[in-house]
Amino acid sequence: MARAKRSRRADSRRTRTAAAGKIQHVVVLMLENRSFDHIFGYRAGVDGLKGDEFNLLDPSKPESDSNPSFVVNNGAPYAVLAGNGPGHSLADTNCQLCNDKGGPSNTLAASNNGFVRSYYNELFRDHVPSPASNVTAVVMQSFSPAGLPSLNALADAFCVCDHWYAEVPGPTQPNRFYMHAATSVGAALNNWQRQLDVRTIYNSIQDAGLTWATYAFDNNEVLEFSQVNQQSDNFKQYQEAFAVDVNQNTLANYSFIIPRFLNSKKSSHLTSGLANSQHAPQDARYGDNLIADVYQALRSNSALWQQSALIVIYDEHGGFYDHLVPPSGGIPNPDGLNSPQPDAPAWAPQFSFNRLGLRVPAVIASPWIKAGTIDSTRYQHTSVLATLTKMFGLGGFLTKRDASANTFETLFDQLSAPRNDTPATLRRAALPKLTVSINDPRHPANLLLNPDQTQMLLRVYHLTETSHPEGPPVSSLPTTQAEAHDFIQKRYRRHFGRPGRPGLLPGGRGERQLRSVRR
Repeated sequence: MARAKRSRRADSRRTRTAAAGKIQHVVVLMLENRSFDHIFGYRAGVDGLKGDEFNLLDPSKPESDSNPSFVVNNGAPYAVLAGNGPGHSLADTNCQLCNDKGGPSNTLAASNNGFVRSYYNELFRDHVPSPASNVTAVVMQSFSPAGLPSLNALADAFCVCDHWYAEVPGPTQPNRFYMHAATSVGAALNNWQRQLDVRTIYNSIQDAGLTWATYAFDNNEVLEFSQVNQQSDNFKQYQEAFAVDVNQNTLANYSFIIPRFLNSKKSSHLTSGLANSQHAPQDARYGDNLIADVYQALRSNSALWQQSALIVIYDEHGGFYDHLVPPSGGIPNPDGLNSPQPDAPAWAPQFSFNRLGLRVPAVIASPWIKAGTIDSTRYQHTSVLATLTKMFGLGGFLTKRDASANTFETLFDQLSAPRNDTPATLRRAALPKLTVSINDPRHPANLLLNPDQTQMLLRVYHLTETSHPEGPPVSSLPTTQAEAHDFIQKRYRRHFGRPGRPGLLPGGRGERQLRSVRR
């Protein structure tokens, strides 16, 4: 295997690198809530697991019959067995790192010894008292390479980055904000009622005369950024527009794909209607199939594929075990804003954004990369923004965080010509067969919302409130996943769409989306 170990820092000169001449289209698919060891811990050649790593139920006490040891293994179930999955708030992550909600300090070093205890407590909060040992063990379990065939086939054919870290040791929303703006504007928790008036990577791209687009199924966090969220042509529905844009050579220079968070009754020949973000407790096979869908769509246009790079990453670790302690030295606060901010809820945690989150899986695919590459450079989410800034000559960084991030554009300098042996398709996991009708209460689309999904629904409700003065009241919001999916799409369309045009995520068929990215 080719192994690259580099230490690089992007600069902000407005000149395109050599890689920019090769790569005209960068596509990012950001999935949800899985640690590196949970996905790739048993993959050969990477900085993964030895097989003897463990956590005690209570790290503060010696091992005993009542305080058992949970050792890593590669028997992770596709769907979490009970509850809503491991906790991954800042307090939960601190506990996972050092068995203390206050987090690592000069007197308490992180040793990643609190994952089992944190999950045990989370199960109790999810009304699963005294969980069986096989339920608690899920947090220490990994997938075998055969378990997620599409992602591992992509890794076989291209590059795995085995030291890629989330930006915040906490939940979904702050980490996704960093992916777009190199800051969470002082938020260290999911605060679903915020709208952020800060510059994003999308502003930088369009200021340089380049194009961008987002593709989503339901929730789209980029709509929380007020400096771009009125540009409705740039917000598309994945299943209607992505393959069409690829086939018609209208794919933007930078595309960001957001997976499906809610089970829906709506499916197509391209995608299932079931959630594919891999956020626990979801079945991870749907997300693995989405990886194959995205790759195969890009690969189907040979000329465009020769100018493309696909980056598959995860927003944060989701509370699953990883054996590496995340970096905590020399991590700059992006903009001088700490948590909590004055408008934050009372339960917002204290955090100064001076250490990274845990490792997450990351694969970079391009015909300009050698098969089997393992890149052990320390990357983070803002490495994508820094690489785009450097590679496309965007003219300046967004914050101190992306200005300090290592970049990976030299990966595309491995070869003097694009490969002609990249796979046309990826291996796929067989999806489980549903044995109930679409209207059966047991169908996934008819399940009640979990707490995270409820908060996402409330975010969309408050974000679009000004265009819906007639209601409905909060007390009448949908309670099932299919109803919430439809509600979100309708609210988005009315709030952000242009008069007389469908414009946004749910609007129109693919042919109307073709006009939305001008080359």
